[in-house]
Amino acid sequence: MRIPPIIFAVALLTLEAAADSSDCRICDKHLMPQPLQLIPGRKYARDRRADILHVKLDVTPDFAKRTVSGTATLRFKPIALPLEKLELDAVDLRITTITAAGAQVAEHQITEDKLIITFAKAIAPDAEATVTVTYSAQPEHGLYFRTPEMGYKAEDTQVWSQGEAEEHRFWFPSYDYPNERFTSEVICHVPKGMQVISNGTLQSEQPGGDGLVAFHWLQDKPHVNYLIAMVAGHFHKLEDKAGALPLAVLVPPSHTAQAANAFADTRKIIEFYQKEIGVPFAWDKYYQIYCLDFIAGGMENTSCTFEAADMLFNSDTEQLRSLHELDAHETAHQWFGDLVTCRDWSHLWLNEGFATYYTVLYEEQKLGADAMKYALWQEAHQVFQANDTRPIVWRDYGDPMQQFDSRAYPKGAWVLHMLRSQLGADLYRKCIKTYLERHRNGIVRTEDLQDVIEEISGLSFDQFFDQWLFHGGVPELKIDYAWDAGSKQAKITVRQTQKLSEQVRLFRVPLPVGFAIAGKKELQLFKADVTKDVEEFYFPLPAQPELVRIDPDYTLLAKVTFTPPGPMLDKQLLSDIIGRLLAISTLDDKHIDKLGKALREDSFYAVRSEAAKSLAKIPDPAARAALIAGSSNQTDARVRKAVVQALAALNTPESQETLWKMAQSEKNPDILASIIESWGARPGDDAVATALRTQLGGTSFNNSLQLAAIKALRAQDDESAVPDVLARLQSLNHLRGRDAGTAFDALAFLARRPTNLQRDAIRQFLTSKLTDPRNSWRLASAKALGTLRDPKALAVLEPLLAGGNARIDPVREAAAKSAQDIRAGLDSPADLKKLWDRVQQLQKQAEEQQKELETLKKKSQPAAAEKKAGK
Repeated sequence: MRIPPIIFAVALLTLEAAADSSDCRICDKHLMPQPLQLIPGRKYARDRRADILHVKLDVTPDFAKRTVSGTATLRFKPIALPLEKLELDAVDLRITTITAAGAQVAEHQITEDKLIITFAKAIAPDAEATVTVTYSAQPEHGLYFRTPEMGYKAEDTQVWSQGEAEEHRFWFPSYDYPNERFTSEVICHVPKGMQVISNGTLQSEQPGGDGLVAFHWLQDKPHVNYLIAMVAGHFHKLEDKAGALPLAVLVPPSHTAQAANAFADTRKIIEFYQKEIGVPFAWDKYYQIYCLDFIAGGMENTSCTFEAADMLFNSDTEQLRSLHELDAHETAHQWFGDLVTCRDWSHLWLNEGFATYYTVLYEEQKLGADAMKYALWQEAHQVFQANDTRPIVWRDYGDPMQQFDSRAYPKGAWVLHMLRSQLGADLYRKCIKTYLERHRNGIVRTEDLQDVIEEISGLSFDQFFDQWLFHGGVPELKIDYAWDAGSKQAKITVRQTQKLSEQVRLFRVPLPVGFAIAGKKELQLFKADVTKDVEEFYFPLPAQPELVRIDPDYTLLAKVTFTPPGPMLDKQLLSDIIGRLLAISTLDDKHIDKLGKALREDSFYAVRSEAAKSLAKIPDPAARAALIAGSSNQTDARVRKAVVQALAALNTPESQETLWKMAQSEKNPDILASIIESWGARPGDDAVATALRTQLGGTSFNNSLQLAAIKALRAQDDESAVPDVLARLQSLNHLRGRDAGTAFDALAFLARRPTNLQRDAIRQFLTSKLTDPRNSWRLASAKALGTLRDPKALAVLEPLLAGGNARIDPVREAAAKSAQDIRAGLDSPADLKKLWDRVQQLQKQAEEQQKELETLKKKSQPAAAEKKAGK
């Protein structure tokens, strides 16, 4: 599963928003940080009393009611002991009947999260049996509808599944855990004109007597439960082939123009992976289906990845947007995660770390070695920013989704990069090929990978796996350099400064050190074996070095603090990509000219971007001038955006004027949106006010410019904009889930003062969204009511706090937080008492109105029935 990078920093795409209660909890997969609620008892793989051989689903989704009904048939056999009961995971399923073949059902029991089927006679080991469960459900998770009743365009109607980590139990009974593999088939009945995609190959497409069309898909190679997939709806389709392998991308009809951008790299990625990994693509096809308000960046269902339509883009965004990283990540999962699957969630890095690292390897294939190293740089900084000292293999989680974080993704990728660096590319490739072939169609643990590497290489990796996988943290190295002219030796002092604990120990790592000697083209390389808290290393050299580089080939995940002596910085600014990035990060107000030159002239976009950021941090007129001078003639959109953000951070008259001029000619909507947001720092400017109203009333792909204008108006705290913002939001029924949170909060903030004449209208608008079918909109409105701080909102927030099941309900939690914030703002207990009386009165009135509506509805039903019958 792919989780958008920003999540690692602060929850990158707030995909609580992309989830609809049918919507969900997270984004790539689920890279939304989960609360650390430690539950007593470590988590281990489940017992397997029965071997599930095959799962067959025959289902009919009801798009208007957002329900699903049908049968689930499971063929199985006991493994070692007679089986008296079959326990299946099932949540909120309405079970109608249960039948069996090869066994007799005595009774069944439904618990909060299980369907327990008891047999009249225990089934003997290795004797096959089948149970068929007829059921229906209105799933809160696992299966998600996108329909006109929910505010989506009719031509974009969809329903799609999302199983990872353990979500399929909400829409069909199953063994919902990754340590069991089986074949599967899906039969789905949908209205004529819709398409259905599932795992494997399409067996038939047959019209039925009920006016529906039945699509029958068969996955005849075993996979785990969370990889079962079903999507149905209207799609625009593009096709291709990688050799004989059928490829396709399907997008909502409203995104037809963006389809080709999503399909540009797929064939190249598969061809590269087959060569790099040495194992052919294992499945019968590879389709990518873009889903509306998907709850992750992407999900690697076997042979058919589901991805977020939010990530589709127009070509006018230039280099700012590309789907090749998402495509590469999810495609890599077809080997790592699908062909072999982690045995339990503590070993998730075997799925996500591999997918992340092979995305980095494709970056090199597509864009070159510098791009690969910069990708590793970004992954490393995600690890450092998370500052997570838990081990990668960690069993003390409460919810499996707590594993989808920086440990599994970027840190897991860096573990593989360090292995590859130590083994060499060819030997590493041989190890991975053997690992996949040995465990093909199986489940794996971290130890399985270690065993293969040690067997193939003949080397012991006990310490490596212990410190990087089974203990936490990263080495933090403070390094000092000195030159002894008498002995012609360079001295390096290395101190490990990470805080030590039971989880974080002293590391033993090979630390490469390179020295540039005048007259020699190549660095003179040495390796220091770091094992202690403080160590000194001496390196004989023919002459005093012009440059000292720590880990010049970028092979070690470590926080390194090392500032080379002044003259060496000039040399480092002309070195490799990592050296230049490190140099940029150390330059200060004494090196404004060097930063300005890097911004204007460096060959790699990321260095120019970092130079812009560094200049913005220097409180010196010369730095501002260098930044403004460097803003012109930047052809790479990534650098232009970095310059815009740096200028916005300055917030000086000169920088504001530069941004205003850039807005007049900028055609890239992403960059223009950043400029518009920067106008939030210009309240009272008539020209800006006019421009913001113009943008607010305009149109753009995914409403990006309108949302930027709303953010700017919020930043200005322009109360006069409330009517315009409200009118615009009332017309944006197709606003994406995560954008609704931004827009609703801005509207509430602008109307928060008790003197605002629109406050009642804003409260009514927000409360009307509390019953929206989209969970993300309900969540956004519940949070925004807290921002509005209107005591009258308690009348609608308080009822949301009653009842509910034990599961975490984000809307309910948001309502509770908002109610708490509103009550905290009351002046006195007397005010609270007065307000509570009013809330009770309003609730009573609401109950009476509801009863009146129900009475009218009952009275109207006979009349409607007579009219329908022609009476």
